[in-house]
Amino acid sequence: MTEAPFSGDIPVPADLERHYVEQPLPELFENLDEGLFNLRFLKLKKDQEEKSREAARQLAVLKAEIIAKGLIKARGVYRFFPVNGAGDKILFYGGGEGPAVFSFPRQAGGGRLCLADFAAPAAAGKKDYAALLAVTCGEGVLDLARREKAAGNYVRSYLVEALALMLAEAFADVLHYRIRQAWGIAEANPAKPLLRSKYRGKRYSFGYPVCPDLANQKPLFELLKPEADAGIKLTDDFMMDPEASVSAIVFHNPKAVYFDMNG
Repeated sequence: MTEAPFSGDIPVPADLERHYVEQPLPELFENLDEGLFNLRFLKLKKDQEEKSREAARQLAVLKAEIIAKGLIKARGVYRFFPVNGAGDKILFYGGGEGPAVFSFPRQAGGGRLCLADFAAPAAAGKKDYAALLAVTCGEGVLDLARREKAAGNYVRSYLVEALALMLAEAFADVLHYRIRQAWGIAEANPAKPLLRSKYRGKRYSFGYPVCPDLANQKPLFELLKPEADAGIKLTDDFMMDPEASVSAIVFHNPKAVYFDMNG
């Protein structure tokens, strides 16, 4: 096994309080990647100019209506926690009597990386910090999409649901930037959309190969408690409801990278 990519530089967050956010929609639309939206949901390629222009027109109309009428609500929570790495696990302190435990797989080859490597190991005797976030743009979206579909507006129905998913991703990017600011490690002039920024640290959502176990959502929800105010619930199989929701663990470590499990 190679040396764990722990960084000795541990920035202290501004506070360890729980933060609830009601996010204005215009900033989320500013950080929505329309090219990615067209490719992911409309299956449009860059050379399909006429279809792309029509999609942009429909999006602009829908965006104006969503903002003017508040058809989508963006709500989220985030909080910093003291943490330590312990083998293939990360221990989150401050949520109760004992630490909350998150477990992650380790690469079979390559650098033998594991997300737990990005937190200071407990054996080093130093407290590190990580953040958790949960955001949603899904309140009322399903009902709105159903109303549009019942009225025969099938394209608008689809666009509403797709937009909610993309806006939730944009919300996670916006909140991640605020987390970096509270850590004192944010870039001064971030790119727009924020997902294109090059920044210190990374965020990882459960369900992807580096953190595939959705059961990790349970301790995240126990620590963040997003049900009452943000309106995000956890299903019996650890999926989030509404669907247009994003949760993540955020590291400050400059050595944190996105990697695949094949090494």
